Amino acid sequence: MTAIYRHLLNLFLLLILAALPLGLLNMDEKVSIDLDGMVTVIKEFFRGLFSGEAWYYSQGGRARLILSDLVSYFLSSYLYLIISAIIVMIISISLGIFLWKKTNRWINASLGFIGMVPDFLLVLMLQMAVVYINKSLGVKTFKVASSSIDDPAIFLPILTLILIPAIYLVRSLSEATSEITTEDYILLAKSKGLGKKYIYLYHVTTNVLPFLKADLHKVISIMIGNLFIVEYLYNTRGLTSFIFVHSSKFGYQYNLVIICLLSLFVLYMFCYYSLRLLLAAAERWLAK
Repeated sequence: MTAIYRHLLNLFLLLILAALPLGLLNMDEKVSIDLDGMVTVIKEFFRGLFSGEAWYYSQGGRARLILSDLVSYFLSSYLYLIISAIIVMIISISLGIFLWKKTNRWINASLGFIGMVPDFLLVLMLQMAVVYINKSLGVKTFKVASSSIDDPAIFLPILTLILIPAIYLVRSLSEATSEITTEDYILLAKSKGLGKKYIYLYHVTTNVLPFLKADLHKVISIMIGNLFIVEYLYNTRGLTSFIFVHSSKFGYQYNLVIICLLSLFVLYMFCYYSLRLLLAAAERWLAK
C-alpha cells in the first residue's frame, strides 16, 4: 500500500508541475501563480480523457491523435536507452569485477572531472571534438546531430548516455568486488587451486550481480535525466523531443506534456524489466 500511495503522490505532483507553466502570470512586473487556472486545466484534462479530447494535440490548424505519433517516439527513446544500458552493464562488469584493481584510480579521477561538467556542456565538447577531428582528417567520422528521421545520430548520443552511468556503476561494482574477494568462500576457492578466471566468473560475479540489480534504478534514472539533454541537443527523435519540438512550434499543450511524461515512466519500467530479464538469464547461465 505504501508503494501505491507513493505513486499516487508522484502522479499528483506531476499534474501540478505540468500545469505550473500555465499558472505563472507576469503582472505589473510581478510573478503570480493562478491556482484556480491550474486546477481548471487539470480538471479539463481528466474530462478530456473520457470525452476523447485529451488524446488529441494541436498541430497548427489540425488535430492529431497523440498515440499515433507517440509510439514511434517511445520506441526511439527505448532503443537509445536499452542499447546504452546494455553497454553500461558490459563495461561495468568487465571493469568493475574482472579489472577492479586497475580501475579504482582513474575512475575516481574521471568522476571528479565529469562531475564538474554539466551535461549540456559535455555534449557540446563532444560535438566540437568530432568537428575538429573531421576537419583535421578530412573525413566524416560521427554525426554531431540527427539531420532527419532517416539519418539519425547514433554514436555520440549513446556515448553521452553511457559515460556517467558507466563510471558510477564501475566504481560501485569495484567496491563490492573488493569486499567479496576477502570473503572466506573466495579464499577457500583459492586454496583449492581453482583458477582466477573461474573464481571471478562463477564465484565473484554471481555475488556481485545482486549489487548491480540494486543499482539499476539509479542507473536508469540517471540515463533518463540525461535523455532530455541528449535528445534536444543531438536533435534525436524521442519522447522528450516530442515535448520540446511541439511546444516550441505549436505552443504548450498540457495534455501532450502529461501523456509524454507518463510515457517516460512507462519507458523507465520497460528498460528496468528488460535489464532484469537479461541479468536473470545471466544468473541462470552462471548457475549451470
